[in-house]
Amino acid sequence: MKYVIIILGLFFTSSLVFGQGAGESNALDLRTRKAIQVFIKDAMEIAIEYEKNGDLQKAKNMYEQIQRLDNRIPGIGQKIDLLGQQLVAANKQVHMLDTSKGWTPIGMAYKGREFRVLTAGSYTMSLREEPTALGFESGDVKKNGMTPDFPLGALIGVYFNEKKPGKPFLIGKEDTFVPEKSGILYVKVNVPPAIACEGVINIGTSGWFNLPPNSPPSGTPQ
Repeated sequence: MKYVIIILGLFFTSSLVFGQGAGESNALDLRTRKAIQVFIKDAMEIAIEYEKNGDLQKAKNMYEQIQRLDNRIPGIGQKIDLLGQQLVAANKQVHMLDTSKGWTPIGMAYKGREFRVLTAGSYTMSLREEPTALGFESGDVKKNGMTPDFPLGALIGVYFNEKKPGKPFLIGKEDTFVPEKSGILYVKVNVPPAIACEGVINIGTSGWFNLPPNSPPSGTPQ
């Protein structure tokens, strides 16, 4: 009988401690939820103010923080997408590419930041030498050649980081890009050394491209 009483005593004692611990945990959970709700309320107000002031990137950052804490809030995902579209449409610039030249720098691109390229204009090609059955050599695309990976004559680009070129990529007529590393964007038309080009292509950029230091795209595009 003595052993039964001891065992029952231990059981009731452990149950009491467990119940007390669970109650404290529930209280902490409630405090956490309240703290998150207060933060979300303040963050929403700050995001709206940033947006009114034209600082779209900081507004987007705040909405993303809110979404990470509570992804059930209606309209937050759409707001993030809308601000992203406005950011990539802001900071419009136009660059002139003389197609008779090789790789030409047009501006700075930033790691993880989106920018858009839109081109207009045309140019002509002529042969520097008579073709033979051997065809034309592609040459070294990182110098003045072409890469067979992309169409003949297409606009291509490469990021230079610390004076070292990355892997060439296709730009084409228009596209949106998010660089893996920051670097200066160089562009050229994809032609072999045996082809001479003449004419100018207008290259429009917008978004996170060629910005002053610490100055994100801002303002609502017209």
